[in-house]
Amino acid sequence: MSAESKYVQLIWKDTATGELKQPLLAVPITIGREIDQMPEEVGGLSVSRLELNHQQISRYHALITVVNEKVYITDQSTNGTFLNGRPIPPGIQPLSSKDTLRIGPYKMTATLIRENDLDATERNREQTNLSQHFDSLPKNTLVIWLIGLIVLLLMGIGVGLLVNTLLKRSRPEVPATPTSKVDINTMKGML
Repeated sequence: MSAESKYVQLIWKDTATGELKQPLLAVPITIGREIDQMPEEVGGLSVSRLELNHQQISRYHALITVVNEKVYITDQSTNGTFLNGRPIPPGIQPLSSKDTLRIGPYKMTATLIRENDLDATERNREQTNLSQHFDSLPKNTLVIWLIGLIVLLLMGIGVGLLVNTLLKRSRPEVPATPTSKVDINTMKGML
C-alpha cells in the first residue's frame, strides 16, 4: 500500500431500525458478527473492524484489502458474500466504487475514497443526509401535494365567486329611466 491511505464508505439501511448507516473505514477492513473473531492486523496494518450483529453473518465474514493500489474483497464466510448480486468465488475479487455488497440481510453500497478526497466525502455525506430526509417521506407524497394544490385552487375559485357575488349585492341599484321613442324627424328639426 502506498503512503496515501484508502477508505471505503459503506452505506446501508439497518434492517431492524431503518436507520441509514454510512461508516467511513480505513482499509484493510474486516466485517463479521463477533469483533473478537476478526483479526486486529492484516499484513502488518491495523484493521478497521465492522461488527454486524445478525445470525446470517459469520463471526469473521469478509476482508477488504489493498493490493498494488487496488481494493479487493475476500469472502471468509460460510454463508457467502455477494458482489453486485453474484456470489464471490474463492480468492480476492476487485471492489470498485458504487459496487453493491450483500452480507447476510445487509445490502451495502461501497464507495472507494482516497485520503486526498476525504473533504469531498464530508460534503457528499451532508448531501446524503439531506437525501435521507427526503427518502423518509411517504412514497405517495407527490399525490398528497397534488391533492393539496387542487384543494387550494378550488378554494381560491370559491372565494373569488363569493367575493364577486357579495360585490354585486352591495352595489346600489339605480332604477333605469324609461326611454321613449324619439322621432327622427323631430330630432332633425332641432338641429
